[in-house]
Amino acid sequence: MFRRQGLLIRILPVSVLALGLSAAVVPRAASAAPPCAAYIRIRVGLPHVVRGPAADTVDNRLTEIRLPDGRFRGFVAHGTTRAIDGRDPMDMGGPARPVLGPGARGGYAACGRWLDHAEPAGAEILGFVHDETACDYPAGQTHKSMSIATSGDHGLTWRDLGQIITGSDAPAAGRDTGEGDCAVVDGRDGFFYAYCVRSGDGSLIVARAPVSSPGPGQWRKYADGRWDQPGLGGDAARLANGSGASVARWTTTGDFVLTGWVRGGLGLFLSADRTTLVPVPEPLLAVDSGVWRRPAPSELIAYPVLLDARTGANQLSDAWLLAYAYWPPGGRHDEEYLVLRSVDVSALPSPLAPQVGVLLARWHDAALHDRWSTTGPVPGDGSAYRLEARSGYLMTAPDARRPSVELEDCVSERPGHPDHLLAEKGFCAAHAYRRLRTAGWVYAQAEPETVPLYRCYDAGDQSHFASNLPDCEGLGTDERLLGYALRQ
Repeated sequence: MFRRQGLLIRILPVSVLALGLSAAVVPRAASAAPPCAAYIRIRVGLPHVVRGPAADTVDNRLTEIRLPDGRFRGFVAHGTTRAIDGRDPMDMGGPARPVLGPGARGGYAACGRWLDHAEPAGAEILGFVHDETACDYPAGQTHKSMSIATSGDHGLTWRDLGQIITGSDAPAAGRDTGEGDCAVVDGRDGFFYAYCVRSGDGSLIVARAPVSSPGPGQWRKYADGRWDQPGLGGDAARLANGSGASVARWTTTGDFVLTGWVRGGLGLFLSADRTTLVPVPEPLLAVDSGVWRRPAPSELIAYPVLLDARTGANQLSDAWLLAYAYWPPGGRHDEEYLVLRSVDVSALPSPLAPQVGVLLARWHDAALHDRWSTTGPVPGDGSAYRLEARSGYLMTAPDARRPSVELEDCVSERPGHPDHLLAEKGFCAAHAYRRLRTAGWVYAQAEPETVPLYRCYDAGDQSHFASNLPDCEGLGTDERLLGYALRQ
């Protein structure tokens, strides 16, 4: 399910993305799971398109370190790992320079090396590297493993120390084999933890090694309630479906936070014991089911990862960054973008509903005579499209206690300039608009801490947009009340 060298290893059917981790996420009885996942308030902020479009924007999760001069260095990979320097963790749009290429011919990294996580360790940087060999990407074949490397110059050059995690299978014609794509975090309990994908069945597995000695031979996989299987070739318990998984540690609670696909979109999972994954009841993002095969009518999100908004590390405060690769609806493989957006979280003393809200932003392209009210990324943001307004937050799932309205983000197919439209589900298809995505949900009636949301129309520009005011801020006329969005 991971794309390598611009080609597809496996096409994900819609049913897999729709179910994702929700199909088998808790390895013991749900009643034993702690209720902490319901005690969180989450607000997902403005999406920033920082790289792209290109065919090789990012083919793994973004990882970042802080440099001695206070700047930040991010790493992305597409067979070859590249470094990007920026002023802050969000500033990842600058030049990318190669720092870690494929290994020796015939070796375990002959097809490429992807730096999945960079971890400061005194004067050095530890690199946890996804490796591939025996690859025939057009035939859907590659063999994966993980190695460890060190860098004494903040990630510009690396010294390979050897493999740390491998599967029990061997390369096979026309198949994706091995274990890799590992998300690594320091548990601050004396161990590094690596959450990896087992290629044979797509399972999420976990291994750990002492922070004091994380080299080859020191890793142990979790199976049958024990951490006693060797990292090199050992067995491992299935924790969940591995699609989209990343991991970070939330310092407020000490819990691990993993991303993964759930019914309805991109989900979050908390783990206090490192092996039991408890889903947050509502998706982090409402995302329609997507497929790797491009172009496709739906958008595609891949390689989601959570970083701290201040430090760029995966030790999280209550201010997070969500980073992911993004292909817009109808986009080709060479129309890939890197998107970063803020996520503000807080732990609560009691359950909250709704928990998750996603910012509805309004963008304006004067040359196109188009206003676009959306919760999704806008390619060309800050250049062609300029941010014009923030219009509250949409829910990522309906509130079962109170009537709600599902809104969709659409665009006209008529000649002339685009007309982006925010409307009730089903409206777009009935009125010759092309659906782009599920935007989110609003309340049908006014509730505490909500604001009205109107669909407006600018007759001069022939453009629809959303506004919180019945006079449409003097930019157009009110067509209808869509519902009530979360104020904050």
